[in-house]
Amino acid sequence: MSFFQTQNNVETRLCTAVNVAIGAADADQLRAIVLLEPDHQGAFPPDHEELIQSLRTKYPASDEDSENRLDQLVRRVVTETAESQDEEGRPVQSWGSMVTFLVGWMTYLRDMDPNDYVRLFELLTEIQQRANSALQHPIKGILMLPTIMSYAKTFARVAIVLDQQPWLIEHLLGDTVTEDGARESLPEKAANIVRQAFITCLNDRNTVPGGIRDGKPDGKKVGIYKMANTCLKILFQADKPGSCQTIFKNISNSSPPLHIYPASERTTYLYYLGRYHFSDTNFYAALLVLEKAYRECHKLCLTQRRLIAVYLVASNLIMGRFPTETIYNDPAAKGFREAFLPLTQAIRNGNLEAFRRITNLDLSHPSAEFMMHYRIFYQIGNYCEVFVWRSLLLKIFKLSGAIGGTEKAAAFVDLDAALHIFRFLEARAQIKNAAMAAQDRGPGRRNMGHIYQDHASTNRSTYVDPDFAGVEGVEPYNHEMDIMEIECICGSLITQGLLNAYISQARQKLAISGAKRGDTKLGFPIPWEVLKSKNSDDVLGWKREAGTEGQGQVVRLSNAAPAGS
Repeated sequence: MSFFQTQNNVETRLCTAVNVAIGAADADQLRAIVLLEPDHQGAFPPDHEELIQSLRTKYPASDEDSENRLDQLVRRVVTETAESQDEEGRPVQSWGSMVTFLVGWMTYLRDMDPNDYVRLFELLTEIQQRANSALQHPIKGILMLPTIMSYAKTFARVAIVLDQQPWLIEHLLGDTVTEDGARESLPEKAANIVRQAFITCLNDRNTVPGGIRDGKPDGKKVGIYKMANTCLKILFQADKPGSCQTIFKNISNSSPPLHIYPASERTTYLYYLGRYHFSDTNFYAALLVLEKAYRECHKLCLTQRRLIAVYLVASNLIMGRFPTETIYNDPAAKGFREAFLPLTQAIRNGNLEAFRRITNLDLSHPSAEFMMHYRIFYQIGNYCEVFVWRSLLLKIFKLSGAIGGTEKAAAFVDLDAALHIFRFLEARAQIKNAAMAAQDRGPGRRNMGHIYQDHASTNRSTYVDPDFAGVEGVEPYNHEMDIMEIECICGSLITQGLLNAYISQARQKLAISGAKRGDTKLGFPIPWEVLKSKNSDDVLGWKREAGTEGQGQVVRLSNAAPAGS
């Protein structure tokens, strides 16, 4: 934009333009004036270039009186910051924090070096805090909202870049620690600064009751989810999902319902909320949130839709539901079939060997790279194993279980038989050459004795820690299942509700409930239905309806735990 050319100097022209924008209550115009960074070509508009050179000449950093003189200039020209009255004659307090912000903004332009990220972060920290203070004005502070949103994005980007270069930022971290004794990271420090603006938006009292006017957020509450999303972006890109809990609690307590906000803000927020619940092992909450985000994400936003779909599919798998053709055929889900189909087939068929190969820590399976890239490998390996156990026991029951000869006799599975099958599949999974293991054509068709007497070490560990190499009596450890482990597996399934049965240790039998005539629905309930019944549809951080809970509460920053606590 061009400043008022009739003024004598660029500083006065700038301040006059700011004064006009405030007087017209034009928040977008104000944001266009107080730019923080050059365009994508690395250049500021001509007026801003002139301003930078003038500040360095007339108000140099070496002059201790420069800021004081700039303060006097701003107060003289930007008269809208002085005490005044509104249209109805009510007093409007002065906006001294805006004066401080404008002075800080000009000194930021004067001192910034786009190539010095450490210095840039220090300057951005100060200007972001000054902008947060200006936002707090009860009447005019809302004019700062677009500016703060723009600043927060720049601040977040610089913080994330610096976090990847820890050797540069040691002196920036200081001695601040979280409640668990860990030192506050740079992204957490940046998120806490941005969170001050989020809290200001959340606590805005200059709104209609409930913060909703004509079906839209009123006052500064319009910025709640934009500021929250910026904080969440910083924390997730720095691998700090656990530090987001305070934000979600505050939104649950004091935010208007999510559905009145723009679709882009809703979808972004729900994605981060789903990621948080996934990392917190609350997979049912994660799938509820991510399913909503997936449905609301535009089909042309392939990158965003793909990220949502990855964690949606993973959450559903862990809850016992498999991907459908609808998901596989989504252009955003390219490669999902190759990554997830071997896993779902292993679970459905009770193929313990295949499951072990997919989730092997050597990451040799083609699906492992995909799951590691999106950080779902360990969750799927740990939480889906029980479904493989269930399917395998069901298959054993159908093939060799006793249905019961009399009306009183229970259907049962011989635990010794189950042990042999589990051992056999676990041993096959240890053979590094999957093709060799796959050559088994059944009893009498191939000698598989090498599985049990593996003198060639095709399936037995040969690793000995170098510190113990050559020590007499030290042999590589090779785990082999026993009857107690089979009982533990069955007990785990029973405890989780995935198997209705009881264990007879004396007879080494597993008695299956309701399976006397071969009907397995009661004895082997559907995992999704079991796990769903144990969870609630109430999700922390998802404000779905405007209610009395939390209405009117003020979230005081002094009492709020910082990110990372």
